[in-house]
Amino acid sequence: MLRETLETVARQLGIVGVDGQARPDPETIDDDYLKSVSTTSRAFLVLCSSELEEFTEARCLDFLSSSLDASGPQLQHNSLHSLSIHFRRNIGNLIDSGGWFVDFYATDGQARRFTQEQKKKKKGGSSDDKTTYPPILNRKTLAAKLCHMYREEVVGTSHGISDQDLIGLLVPLGFSRHLIEEECPTLLPALQTLAKARGEAAHRAAHGSGWPFKALHPPLQEQMSLGDAWDRWEAVLNSLHELEDLLEKPENIGGESAEMTEGAE
Repeated sequence: MLRETLETVARQLGIVGVDGQARPDPETIDDDYLKSVSTTSRAFLVLCSSELEEFTEARCLDFLSSSLDASGPQLQHNSLHSLSIHFRRNIGNLIDSGGWFVDFYATDGQARRFTQEQKKKKKGGSSDDKTTYPPILNRKTLAAKLCHMYREEVVGTSHGISDQDLIGLLVPLGFSRHLIEEECPTLLPALQTLAKARGEAAHRAAHGSGWPFKALHPPLQEQMSLGDAWDRWEAVLNSLHELEDLLEKPENIGGESAEMTEGAE
C-alpha cells in the first residue's frame, strides 16, 4: 500500500512513467536543471516523508495492540513492562493523584465485584454518607492507560522520519537501541539520508537569491535531482522489511532496562 501510494504520487509529479520506472536524470546536472525540477523534487520528498511517517507510526500502534491482545502471556507482560518503565513517572503521578485502588493482578471479574461491593456498602450506609470509593487500577486498566500515553506522548510528539525518530517509537515498546541498530542495518542509514533531503526540501527556500545567512550553504546547493529524490525513497522502501522482521519476533521485546528508560517520562 505504501509503495502504491507513492508510485501514484510520483507518476502525477512526472518522476516515474506509466510503467512505474523512474525517469532518468540528464547526463549533465547543472543549476538550471536543478532549478527546473526543484518544485517537483521538493514536493515529492515532503509527500513521501509524510506517508512514511504515518506508516511507521501506524505500524508501531498496530504492534502494541497485537502485543496486548496476544494469547501468549509473556508477550503481554513484556509489552506492559516496557511501557511501565518508560512511563514510570506518569504512572506514579496517576496513582498519587488519581485515587486509584491499585491491584495489578485483579481480574476484570474481581474488579467488578469490588465495585459492586463498594456500592452496596454505600447504599446501606446513612443518607449523609458521602464516601466515594476508588476505581481499581488492574492490569487491563493499566494497559489502556499506557496505550493512551504511548499514543499521545510518543506517537503524538513524533514528527519526523529519521533513524532517531524510528528508534524513539520503538524503544518504549521494549526494543533496545542496540537491537534496533543490529536488526535494521540498512533501513536506519536510508532513513537518515531521506530525512536530510526532506529537511532541506521542507525548511529552505527554493531559490538562493537574497539568502541572508552567509554561514549556511545556499539552498540550491542541497537540492535533489529527480533521480536523487526517487533513489532515497527507494532505499527506504527496499529496506522496510527489516522493520517488519524486527516486529515479528516476540523474543526481541524486553531490551536492557537502562536503554528502555531513555527519555522516560
